Amino acid sequence: NTNPTNRAEQELRLINGTINKYLIGLAWHSVGLQLSDINEQWDWGADWNYNQQNGHAPSADLLQVGRWPSALLLAGSVVVMFALGRALGGRSTPYLASLYYALNPALLLNGRRAMMEGSFMFFSLLTVLAGIWLLRQPSLRRTILLGLVSGAALASKHTALFTVAAVFVGILLYLIYQGLRSQDDSSEVDYVLLPYLVVAAVVMGGTFFALNPAWWNGPLERAETVLSLREDLLAGQSAVFGGYAGLSDQIGGFLRQSLLVLPQYYEVEGWANVIGGSINRYEASIWRGVSVGGNAVGGLLLCGMMAGGVWILLKPVISRVLRRQEVAAVHDWKGTAWLIGLWALTMIMTTLLLTPLEWQRYYLPVYPAIGLIAALGLNHALDDLRARKPAQQPSAAPTSLPEF
Repeated sequence: NTNPTNRAEQELRLINGTINKYLIGLAWHSVGLQLSDINEQWDWGADWNYNQQNGHAPSADLLQVGRWPSALLLAGSVVVMFALGRALGGRSTPYLASLYYALNPALLLNGRRAMMEGSFMFFSLLTVLAGIWLLRQPSLRRTILLGLVSGAALASKHTALFTVAAVFVGILLYLIYQGLRSQDDSSEVDYVLLPYLVVAAVVMGGTFFALNPAWWNGPLERAETVLSLREDLLAGQSAVFGGYAGLSDQIGGFLRQSLLVLPQYYEVEGWANVIGGSINRYEASIWRGVSVGGNAVGGLLLCGMMAGGVWILLKPVISRVLRRQEVAAVHDWKGTAWLIGLWALTMIMTTLLLTPLEWQRYYLPVYPAIGLIAALGLNHALDDLRARKPAQQPSAAPTSLPEF
């Protein structure tokens, strides 16, 4: 930081994640860019022309290089989505889930910007996958992996806290569930998960602090400051750009952004006059993505697929409760359905209730949850269709991705 007394720069240093900033710096350095090539902070109180003419806008080369880290991590998160689909099971689930994710226009638009979203999505999804691996086969190696990727997720963007909390709480609740079930059927309980969870939390904290030097002096005070700054930021955005008036508005915005997913190129009115040409070129590109919902009919179909996926997740537990008997699927999934279900519910509810205004990039965490649940439901429907056809020679099942 060349100006340590600049209050705005210090506040941004605290509330923004560090992972992508480190990677952008590495990308800049790798192509020979110097400190003198970096622009000043964008002046939101001035117009486009002022920022362009007075060194407050990045050059085309600087901006293009800065986009690569987030774009590459977004591409890597598609692989993680496939692995999560494999964990849920089903012949088509991983392909459908990763295809929905890879073609999602909101993810493609925001994940290819020089921002935090690529690293945020990659490490958040990797946290869920590491939690599943730990549930399936507890080990110290998997525990350390969970701690490392959880810390990296938090260092990517602080709102990854909701994913991290869902995974850690989900594992703890599953351990409690195992204990209660063992009283009925004498099944084994992986009590080793409890100390492993503590170790993972310690590793997570260490990873986060190592990547955030601004937190080294008084971490508790920094946490309070960051929370206060984020509250002020969201309140200011809502006041200036128009926040939701109430719960009904929040639900409407959530449905539009989560189901229809029409790309939102800007949040500030009037920018269409400035970047209209860039928008037209992007819209004409084959890389712009595909909105699976796109309209009311598509949104309803997506809701139907999600309803089928929710039923598949809940069916084994409901059968067990109603029939008081062992259900193989509960044991075979080894907590996978439990953890993914709790994480998906957390993403949906926090995004719905805590997002103060209709900015599409704030809705990104909900798309992987929707994609996985909908893919599971559609896979079940396709299985039903295949089951009605005459018996044929079974084809080879796709090979599972190796687990850590």
